[in-house]
Amino acid sequence: MPTYLVLEPADGARTQANAERVVFLREKFSGWAFVFTPFWLLRYRLWLAFLMWLVAFAAISVTGAWLGFGPYAALAASFFPSLVLGFEAINLRARKLVKKGYREAGVVIAEDLETAERRFFESWKNAPTSDTPVKGDFPYAPEATPPAYPETKFAAASAEQNIIGMFPAPGQR
Repeated sequence: MPTYLVLEPADGARTQANAERVVFLREKFSGWAFVFTPFWLLRYRLWLAFLMWLVAFAAISVTGAWLGFGPYAALAASFFPSLVLGFEAINLRARKLVKKGYREAGVVIAEDLETAERRFFESWKNAPTSDTPVKGDFPYAPEATPPAYPETKFAAASAEQNIIGMFPAPGQR
């Protein structure tokens, strides 16, 4: 099932304008970034990644020619930087958006983009707005989050009984 990373404007206001700016990024291998790497990087204005790709592409091509590989072997080896960018394309876009003032709003698992948008915005409209006071980080108040460690009769080590982990106290079953 596809997974979508959701990024929203950092101000957190629940307005129509901010709803239009929410970005959904499907977490998968990007064939477009692999096949058209330089154009894809320039289209999303990832300048530093473009320069790093260009340097890696040139270094692999020159090294292959210098070692005496044929032109086809050097060309085949120079596809490795594009392959890496195909796998990391969504992470690069997410980091760029975070630097532009977005923040991660969540992860949605859905069949397609339309279903992901519907699921996200149903929870988004019910989440507290910037007008309502919220303790801690968005979108959940600390009292709404589940405890980090559930309380069980075997949960913690007892100093006086020298018990570690999930072992019961002596005499208990």
